[in-house]
Formats: sequence, structure tokens, C-alpha cells
Amino acid sequence: MSDQLERRITLRQLRIFTSVIKHGSFTQAADALSLTQPAVTHQMQALARAVGQPLLDPGSRSPVLTAAGRALHERAGRILAMVWDAQEAMDDIAGLRAGRVHVAGDTTVGIYVLPDAAAAFHREHLGITLSLDVVNRARVRESLLTGGADIGVVGTLWEDDLLVAEPFLENSLMCFCAPNHPLVDREPLHPSDLLDGPLLLREPGSGTRESAERILRGAGVEPQAAMEMASNGALKRAVAGGLGVTVLSTYAVRLELQLGLLRPLRVEGFPVHRLWHVTWARDRLLSPAAAAFRTFLHSPEWRAALSTPLGSE
Repeated sequence: MSDQLERRITLRQLRIFTSVIKHGSFTQAADALSLTQPAVTHQMQALARAVGQPLLDPGSRSPVLTAAGRALHERAGRILAMVWDAQEAMDDIAGLRAGRVHVAGDTTVGIYVLPDAAAAFHREHLGITLSLDVVNRARVRESLLTGGADIGVVGTLWEDDLLVAEPFLENSLMCFCAPNHPLVDREPLHPSDLLDGPLLLREPGSGTRESAERILRGAGVEPQAAMEMASNGALKRAVAGGLGVTVLSTYAVRLELQLGLLRPLRVEGFPVHRLWHVTWARDRLLSPAAAAFRTFLHSPEWRAALSTPLGSE
């Protein structure tokens, strides 16, 4: 089998395979790669023949990986990442005048912090292409382990040794509600009072959700979300509309506080200070461009322009 794979699998097939899974569609993958859909279909069929097993569930209308497909997809990401590493090593020898960095950020830090860092880094390294994927915490780990991202930034770390991590930035979590919410008249509050809000939270897998649950359970409160939302924007809008209360990073609510759409609730034990971490796969050597971005994240120059969030003073 190993000899068969070595002779018959091509990097082009692996690139098409990972693109089909990323986009969830043969048509969208073809568009992204500037290929025709029949060409994508042909290459996927050739790849399956080389492996000797189906890679996609034939009974599904959208691309769903089989067990063999999942195994190959994980390794395909690593192989393609290593090819990028080889190319970047050649380019970056010239002094970071070229290269590529893929960053995956947990939702809050990805929306409210990392764009500032990326813009500042780009001003100093115009030849380096930097892409930022804003996904939930679970997806950050997946991207790092499959080679889809070079560097990740998350709050809560995973209890394994597959990733290396270092502290990045303090993140303060507080409780927020609409200015006229009934709980305002009951301040100061115990964490259990938040359930009367009712309590609205991010979706499972979100770093903000996991932090909120950990904080509340530490106070002896079992968090029961009356509503779950897949974005900070939707969550803030619902809370501002009076649907309930929530726990969010102070970085995520600066604008809403300035506009008077939200207000902090005084709750026992809050604000809670956590750290965001920079993380990367242990078995991958960071390219010079990725290593430069990792170092840049800790530099004081771009952080000076970052607004000090409420609760961190």
C-alpha cells in the first residue's frame, strides 16, 4: 500500500481533496482552485482508486468523510503544510521578504484583537501574506493539527501534549445586560442570580462559553443557557434587546458600552481575568514568517494602540 500511494498519489490530488472538504462542495472547490467540476471529480476518483478505499460517503449529498477519508485528510493537511514550509524556507532565507502565515483565532480574540496585530505586522513585512481564520476553539485545534493553520490564539488550552503554548494577552470577562434590565435593581448580584436573566451563552465549543461555564461552576452554579448563539454579535444584540444577560470578554463590548446599548452587571467574583495563549503544533517547525509573527505578537509597539478594555485597568 505504501508503495502504491507513493507512486500514485500526487500533491495536486491532495490539494483538491482538502479543498473539497474545506468548502463542502465539489463546485465551490473547483471555483477556488480555478478548475472545472469534472476535473475535480476525476482527481477525487483517482485518489480513491490509489488509496483503495472510498474517501467519501457515497450516500451523502455533500462530501462526508469515511474513516479512510478522515485518516487521509488529517495527513494530507500535514503533507501540504510541509510543502508550504519548504517553499517558505526558500523564500524567507532572503530576509522575510516573502512568505505566508496562516493564523486561526478563537472568536473573540480573532475579531477584536488579532486584526490589529495583523495590520501592524503587515506594515513591517509587506511581502508576507497573512491570513486569519476566526473560528471557535475546537476548530482552532483542528486547524493546527491538520496543518491548516501555523499559529493559533485561544483562551482555554487543551490537556494534551500535541500543542505548544505561551501566554499572550490578558482577557477580562464580565457580566452584561441591557441598561433597563430588571437585574440592575438587584445589584450586587450572586452568580446564581444570572439564571434569572435568563442566561444567554455562546455555542458549545466556544472558548467564551467554556470560560463562562468554568467560572459559574466554580461559584457553585450549574450554567443553564436559556439560549445559545454562534456569534458574539448575535449574542450582544439579543442581550441589548432585553432577552437576557451574558458573560463576555470586555474586548468584545467596547462599542456597545460607548453607545449605551449594554452595561456591566455587578456580580460577585467578576471581573474574572484569563489569558489568551499563542499555540502551535509541537511536531511542526514554524516557518521563519510564522516565527516572526509569533515574536511580533509579544512586541509592545502594536499593543500600545490596543484599547485598554473595561475591567483591566
